[in-house]
Amino acid sequence: MQLDDRLKKLLKELGHAINDSVSESDRISEAIAGVRSAGYDIVLKLDATIGLARRESDASKMTWQDRRFLESLRIRVDDEMLEDDDDDQLPKLEITPQDIKFLRSLKISLDDKD
Repeated sequence: MQLDDRLKKLLKELGHAINDSVSESDRISEAIAGVRSAGYDIVLKLDATIGLARRESDASKMTWQDRRFLESLRIRVDDEMLEDDDDDQLPKLEITPQDIKFLRSLKISLDDKD
């Protein structure tokens, strides 16, 4: 499933709409005020899970780039929606000698022997 720019924009808008509806809720504001008046500081963090699936029967799998985009919006993606053979598209990790020296200074080994 390739996310096009229109779908990305719609998903961002959905995130903003959810945030706005919570922020503007009088009931939530009153409940938070009640907790504060009881002498507590409060931090409200909500976690929304949004699942995407195409309605067509021949739905393609999602790429890792699209998954990273969705996760940046805090939208979770089920592993079964991902492409199976996506290894060729993954960015290659390049480690310099300076990286290895730094990791060793932290007692982190890159060998599989340990």
